[in-house]
Amino acid sequence: MRRRGYISPKIETNKNFSTAYDNASGNKQKRPDVVKFGSNLEENLKSLLLSYTAGTWKTSDYEFFHISDPKPRLISKLPFEDHVIQWAALNLTESYLVTTFINDTYSCIKGRGTHGLMKTMKRDLYYSRPSDTRYYSKMDVHHFYANINHAILKDQYRRKIKDPKLLSFLDEVVDSFQQGLPLGIKLSQLLANLNLSSFDHDAKNCFHIMDDPDRMAYWTSRYITDKIATAHSIEDQMLLDKGSLYLAGLFKRFVSEGLRYYYRYADDIVMLHSDKTFLHIMTELAIMHISRDLLLQIKPNWKISPIEPDGLDYVGYVFFHDHTMVRKRNKQALCRQVSELRKKGLTNEEIRLKAASRVGFVSHADTKNLLTTLGMEQRLGKLIKKRKKKAPFEGLDPELDKQSIETILFDESAPGANENDRLIHLIDFKVEDSVVEKNDDGTPKKRIAIRYNMIDHVDDGPEPEYHWQEKEWYSFSGSKIMIEQAESDFSRDDLPIPTVVKLMYNDKKKKFYKFT
Repeated sequence: MRRRGYISPKIETNKNFSTAYDNASGNKQKRPDVVKFGSNLEENLKSLLLSYTAGTWKTSDYEFFHISDPKPRLISKLPFEDHVIQWAALNLTESYLVTTFINDTYSCIKGRGTHGLMKTMKRDLYYSRPSDTRYYSKMDVHHFYANINHAILKDQYRRKIKDPKLLSFLDEVVDSFQQGLPLGIKLSQLLANLNLSSFDHDAKNCFHIMDDPDRMAYWTSRYITDKIATAHSIEDQMLLDKGSLYLAGLFKRFVSEGLRYYYRYADDIVMLHSDKTFLHIMTELAIMHISRDLLLQIKPNWKISPIEPDGLDYVGYVFFHDHTMVRKRNKQALCRQVSELRKKGLTNEEIRLKAASRVGFVSHADTKNLLTTLGMEQRLGKLIKKRKKKAPFEGLDPELDKQSIETILFDESAPGANENDRLIHLIDFKVEDSVVEKNDDGTPKKRIAIRYNMIDHVDDGPEPEYHWQEKEWYSFSGSKIMIEQAESDFSRDDLPIPTVVKLMYNDKKKKFYKFT
């Protein structure tokens, strides 16, 4: 991706700094420092704008305080004007930097929080073959924010940005903290994600070991040796009976496919795979790369285990292949809070309001019985809102059966890309008005809704035989080419039919989607 320049002229506008104030003050308008800044808003914004334009801004001194959530953390605090000027820089850079992250990077990214990760995990565990996600590797970085190396971080954002004034501003903010990055400011969250972004790409591509024949030969030999040394079941013995050449081919296939099931939430990393030995090798490589390339350390309590029978404990939930539970301490915290509020004589509706955050968190898991027992079952307003949502196809659920079009895209430029892995069985389609996007004249844009099954496997032969998963999905796309194809190139009489939604690029390197 080409480095982006000419950003500062867009930052240095009254409108941008006014937007930065709105973003920084959201839900904080009653705080004394926000009230004070807003009492002379025009002059304060003008002063910040001039300091950025002249390159004279200096980050204020930090204040510190401790919290426990439940781990003890040292939080850094800056005056409100520091947040405003950092937001001004972020308004024009955050969305660009986020596009360089992998899709399964979560935390401190708009639309990609805890529940975004949870939804992805549930989709991958519920609707993949259990054998594909039998084992998991879980690790996290030791004191991540405190140990981020300034020189490495500066080099990373220089690979994306070439605007000298913005780079100078970012350098000043980074160097204002003696070591690592401070917890508690917006800019730290974005830069921390950027710090691990290159690692994410390397991990998804199995650290590019296939690019080096010597490395590939070494790790293939390690895989075969470890496979033999750890064999303990009949299934393992049957695999070994197929010989070393078969095991070498199996390892090569795993590497060429890459890590399909890789997730990162802040500094917590999870990888899923069908083969425990392969997962051990990927974990060893991850620890080596993160130590060598980023000068960070993985905590020694990393683990590799089967998902069944104990589940995968991640971001406050415990995931299984057919259900999701809440982490024990989160469930206990809700029960204690409800009990204490009930002893004070509060009604169930009053308790729901007081415990709304915990009730909301718990309700995303399979906790119907728990919430019913506590008297915290679904509120009527939420039930009405859910019933107003409608799927474009009869028989599909608007919450459970919808997924992003990006999930099924085929990108032939991706390492190990295989079109058969992205085949869908197109069952139906609809071209309709978008309820979100509008044209410049205010009229709604067109979108296409597609109903489909995903591929399970293909039997090779003179005429390949496709086998589809029973689960049906639907997705939306605003692709003009897909809409034109649906309206002129084929009809419902041609359905159902196998196809691929392909990610392509025009002469100007602009992305577009197309049925192929």
